[in-house]
Amino acid sequence: MESQEIATKLEELKSKQERIDRAWEKTGNKELLQFFIEIIPRVLDVERCSIFIHNPKEENVWLECGSYLEEKQITAPIVGSLVGEVISTGQWKAMSGMDEQVGHHDVVGMQTGFEMRNTLCVPVGGVTEDTITGVIQVMNKARDADFTDEDREILEKLAFHIQINIENIFLKQELYKVSEQLSEMIDKLESRLNN
Repeated sequence: MESQEIATKLEELKSKQERIDRAWEKTGNKELLQFFIEIIPRVLDVERCSIFIHNPKEENVWLECGSYLEEKQITAPIVGSLVGEVISTGQWKAMSGMDEQVGHHDVVGMQTGFEMRNTLCVPVGGVTEDTITGVIQVMNKARDADFTDEDREILEKLAFHIQINIENIFLKQELYKVSEQLSEMIDKLESRLNN
């Protein structure tokens, strides 16, 4: 291949990559997740709701969206946190008396000013792989009531319906990282061609 052909091919690849990036931006559908964050507290009579995404490469989870919180405002380790436990086991978990227990939720409470008394977490399964890609967590049931099977079933239905979005958001970030690496490679190749 001559250098002109290589340069043309590189421009085509850059153009395609830019179209892929724009398409991924549109399909993340964070607005839908934010809608669930707003509606679930009303449906389940809880103070807050959060959606976390599992980052297996860094062995942690990060907040995608949550009541009164910003994206990635909270990160939690897989080991030593309730959301990490739900990801590790793939099983839902409800806990009461959190305000009397010591744990990672205390660190988050200091960061956010929110005291958790009780919580229900359900896993979000993967679409393309048999894995757990995230967690939905609700906190502080009204009147400190216990979470019911009906509460869990509602969250599990929601988890099923948002699993594509959660996996899409994670894959979008992975694609962005690969895109950056590809751009660096293209820049290096262009530099070599121009020298």
